[in-house]
Order: sequence, then C-alpha cells, then structure tokens
Amino acid sequence: MSISRRLFLTGSLSGAGVLLLSACTDPAPKPSATATRSPSPTPTPTPTATGPKPSAFRRSTWGTDPYAYGSSSFLTADSTDDDRSTLRTPLDDKVFFAGEAVAETDPGTVMGAHASGLAAAAQVAAVAGSGERIAVIGAGMAGATAARALADQGFDVVVVEARHRVGGRIASYESDDWPIEVQLGVSTLFGDGASAFESLLAAEGVSTVELAASGTASLDGRTSPLPTTAAITTALASAYAWAERQSQEVTVSSALTGSGAAARLGTTADATGVSDADRLAFLLTDALPARFGAGPSALSARVLDEEPLPQGAHLVTEGFGDYVTAQLKDLDVLRGSNVTQIDYGNQGIGLRFVTGESLSADRVVSTIPLGVLKKKKIVFVPALPAAQLASIDALGVGVQDVLWLRFDEKLWSSDATVWAVLDDSATYKIWLNLEPATGSPILVALTGGSAATKIGKLGDGEAVAAAVASISSYFDLAPSTASPTPTPSSSPAP
Repeated sequence: MSISRRLFLTGSLSGAGVLLLSACTDPAPKPSATATRSPSPTPTPTPTATGPKPSAFRRSTWGTDPYAYGSSSFLTADSTDDDRSTLRTPLDDKVFFAGEAVAETDPGTVMGAHASGLAAAAQVAAVAGSGERIAVIGAGMAGATAARALADQGFDVVVVEARHRVGGRIASYESDDWPIEVQLGVSTLFGDGASAFESLLAAEGVSTVELAASGTASLDGRTSPLPTTAAITTALASAYAWAERQSQEVTVSSALTGSGAAARLGTTADATGVSDADRLAFLLTDALPARFGAGPSALSARVLDEEPLPQGAHLVTEGFGDYVTAQLKDLDVLRGSNVTQIDYGNQGIGLRFVTGESLSADRVVSTIPLGVLKKKKIVFVPALPAAQLASIDALGVGVQDVLWLRFDEKLWSSDATVWAVLDDSATYKIWLNLEPATGSPILVALTGGSAATKIGKLGDGEAVAAAVASISSYFDLAPSTASPTPTPSSSPAP
C-alpha cells in the first residue's frame, strides 16, 4: 500500500496505522512468538530529558537485523510491480518465492505476505508429487502460511528458521509490565484486504481495537489541532499528474520540484502557527520515511496516487505471534538454522546452513527477505537469473523503527491519537497515543529512513530521553515528576 494524500492532512490514525504497520524488528532480548510465554523483565529506562520517566519501554532496531536488513519493500523510480512479479517466478519448478516483497496483492503488508504464502503453496501443489518433501525457508507470516497449506495437502513439510523464534517480522512481546502486547513488528491492519484478514485472525483468537481518527500538532512548545489543507492535497495531486506525463519514472522529490507544486505552497503561518510549506516538509521528511522507510528522493512518485485509506485502522493487541505459532503446530520447525546456500541444480534441493550442516528436499519455498537478498547473504546454485537479480537491485528496502513507552498514569491532556511534532530539534516527530483506544497510558514513536538509522545508534537511555524531550509540550507535569535537563548528546537531531 502507498501513502494516502490525506494521511498527513487529516492526522487520522487510519493513516498513522499505515506508518506503524511496516515497522518491525527482532530486538534483543528477543520477543517470543510461541503460544506459551514466560514474562521477561522490561528494561528500566534512564532518561535524562526534562519530562516524566516511563515505567517501561521497548524499541526496535530493524535496519541492523541480520535476518532482514530492513522492514519492508517499496517501489523506487527504477522499479515497477513487474519486478515483484519477476521475483516470484519459480526456478525450474524447484524454488518458489513468497513474502511481502513478491506479493501480488497488498505488497509490503502482512496481508500481502499471507496471500503470497497461499499462492506459493498452490504453485508447489500444482507440480509436486504426492508425499514430496517441501522445505520452507522462514517462519514468518508467509512461510507459516505456506507450510500450513502444504501440510494440510499431505506434503512432508519442514520449516527452516534462522532465528530462535518464529514470527519473522511479527515480533510480539508480552509481559506483566505491559497491559497489551507490544508489537515491535507488524501491528496494524489497514487497506483493501484488511477486513477479511482481520476476520480470519479473529476466528483464531487474535484481538484488535479500532483506532479512531484525530490528530494534533506541536510547534514551539504549544499544541493545536492538525488541520486539513486543500493546498497540500492540490500540490500532491499536481505532482503526481506531472509525473504521469513524464517519459520515465521519477521520484517524489522530482515530481514536486518539476511540477512546481512545492514552490507554489505558501510560507506564511496560519492561525495554528504552521504554513503549508511546513506541512509539506513534515510529510516528506518524516511521514513518508516512517511509512516506507525511505525519503522522497528514493520513493517513486506513484505513491502519491493512492486512494484515501479507510477510516479506523485496527491495532493488534493480543495473539498475533500466537497465530503464526498455531500455523506451525505439529510441523517440523528447525529454529536457529541459518541457510547460506540453496542448490537447485541437481535432483531435488540442497540447503546448506551456516553450521556446515545440510538438508535435502524435493522443492523449497523461500521467504527470504529482500534485504537479505540484496546483501547477497545466500548463494544460489546455479545463480539467480539476471532478470531476478535486476529486480532485487531495483526494488527498495525501507528502514523503520518504533519506540514504545508506558507510563504509570496518563500525564498528557491530549486525546488526539496522532501527534505530529513540527519542531526541527525533536528526535521523534510522529507519535501514536494508544490511551484513547486501549485505556492504557502508552505512547508509540515512529521513525523511518535516515532518521531511524541515526536513532538506531543511540543507547537505550539516550533514545528514551530524546523521545521524552521531543514531546515535552504534551506533558502536564507536576514539579515532582520532572527529570534533569538532558545533555546535548541525549537528544541529537534526527
């Protein structure tokens, strides 16, 4: 899914849900995705910024995850949906591909991953003989779905997972310190396929809550409603129309500049203290990277043509990881088995692991993330066809992260569900206020692109301190709750 032209303008949580959906990680200590979990302690943050001290926090570092190297795929000016189609083309009816990056419907989302798993299983079943052994690489949504479908059809299925947990980019964390599951990976459902997928999940015990639409902006220590402005809508529509007239694909930045749409926006602040130029800058610098993990100079201008998202995204609060675990019930799952080579040139399939061990199968379904393929961490023998290599290079992989903060009580007066921090000095600029939907004083910060990469280098204490400082204007603090003023190194610019 692409970003809606109305996402930033309305400040709706249906739009903010899009931002949160793609951010995923496998932090340390690793969250569990098994059906039975023992609570583990939540680190105690040591913020030094002015503001309250959260009682618990969890953060992600998705861009450096060695089994993903990113959060989800996106279209660049050098790629099209044909590249996704090329990537999911089977190799000699032996190697089949699934995952969000190759999904035909809803690419870049958990719904797309689920659908691609079913599609890959159908491709295998169409050519495989009865009782064949099928290896599935990856125990995330796509891999678990494909494995379940193949096992239900009578195939001998073995799942190979590099991590010591299942779930992949569904990274649910549960403990007594949190009233709901902390979703450090996929967490919201939105878009055309969301309703049917949510019904499927609900039947398996996955709980969700609707996030109502409301937004607010903070600038220079004061807050105000986040207003809709026709000028931004017109500018983005104009940029997209200009891009469509070009003889080759262009980026969002090129479309806004070439069309003159950005230059036509006013720089005079309105009654809220924000100009349309400020709003566009926020959209390009913060909202787009948080959604796609990349900025306007990398993203294709096609993202500007997305239809408005349905109001009311749904946040998963319980059972997401358990759903994946349930799909793998009674299957042979080899955790901690990192594949380094896929040999499909001889009879059947040969998988080699980093340990030097190997596994034989008749066919394989690969859900290896695009980021890992780009890093060339896995050798294919024979090598992947030139067309698939070109598609891997052309598609983009975004970096997105989240920071969850829990407080003992609600310390802010705003009931808006989306907070946009427009101060340039703030480290975290996009926030979800989960209190109205869940009743729990929980805030979630969203980052993406170069900002996420830079923030990922901060220590936990520095990150939490910078986060609290970013939203200091939202807190209604009594003197006793304030913390010492942060040092400059605690709150670097994003």
